[in-house]
Amino acid sequence: MGGYGAVIFVGVIVALAFVVRGAFAKRRSIAVTLVALPLSVLAAGGAWYAFAESQSLPWTIGYGVVALVSIGVGIKHLAGNQTTHDQIPD
Repeated sequence: MGGYGAVIFVGVIVALAFVVRGAFAKRRSIAVTLVALPLSVLAAGGAWYAFAESQSLPWTIGYGVVALVSIGVGIKHLAGNQTTHDQIPD
């Protein structure tokens, strides 16, 4: 793996860790959405490639799970439970 590959690998790991952290966060964050939705597109592409080209079912399932979790976290942070002033306890 060259220098560019290492930078991309580290970037993907950081993005995935950010999305996992966002899955357990109580507050909504648009930053999590902006990272999760592109990550889900990339993971879906990886799942398709693993299925179509390499015929690897474990990699297809792995990429698919990452894609579904990322899209779920992105939607949660995009449209999650809206809190109004009346619902905030004093």
